[in-house]
Amino acid sequence: MGILMKSPQSAEHRPIAEMIRGVQTAMARVRSATLLICNAPKEWRPEKASNLSGVIIVPQDVTAADIDVIRERNIPLIVFAESGLDAPHILLGQQEAARSMTQRLLNLGHKRFALLTGFDAAMDLPKRMGVQDALSVAGIDPAQVLEFSAHGEEGDVFKAAKDLLMARPRPTAVIAFDDSLGSMVSFHARRNEGLQVPADLSIVSFHSWPYLNYVEPALTTVRFEFFRGGLCAAEALNQAFMTGDKVKDLTFNPTFCPGQTIGPAPTA
Repeated sequence: MGILMKSPQSAEHRPIAEMIRGVQTAMARVRSATLLICNAPKEWRPEKASNLSGVIIVPQDVTAADIDVIRERNIPLIVFAESGLDAPHILLGQQEAARSMTQRLLNLGHKRFALLTGFDAAMDLPKRMGVQDALSVAGIDPAQVLEFSAHGEEGDVFKAAKDLLMARPRPTAVIAFDDSLGSMVSFHARRNEGLQVPADLSIVSFHSWPYLNYVEPALTTVRFEFFRGGLCAAEALNQAFMTGDKVKDLTFNPTFCPGQTIGPAPTA
């Protein structure tokens, strides 16, 4: 089973790592291997392509031409997480989850939002679309919402959180696209800016990583089925390879994880 991942550093991030773990679990059951591929499909040697029963695609930097080449080689494929690529997808519910979380904040009276993004660019697009959907319905121009990016680097997480908190007027609600970003802005707000969470600043995030279960205040977050997505995708591609059946979208429901980091918008 091939995993096309043009940005190798993506494997360091938990969503991708969990997906890969699911793929490896499925392939171990059939005593087969998992191959991480970083180069474009047009560069694959014939012997490599002929050994693949399927390809799972991490969409960052992947083009429609890449999809066409894989299809021309008659290799079953599926894209991990929502994207604009014309292909079957592993649908994790990220756009709807982001829309719902934004709506929760709107219902609490928040109007000044900031996005904290960029820790894993492959996961950002569907969340951004969900946030924009909710804001647009509420009459808030998404283009006016501040966005601070970690640019995929661990060291930039602190700077992005600090820059966000220095913005004036300061946002009353932060939508962090990964729990690592949410926990950083929460820590920095309380420790260095003297803010109370959620009295002064509400924070929502995504992914519900177990290593943050004991952080206080507990993040209000959403869990996605990254492991099951990888496992089921590998099984579906193997089935398609053996039978010639068409690969279809795989849909998974996210889980809302209530925490202690959202509250009414400050009145002052």
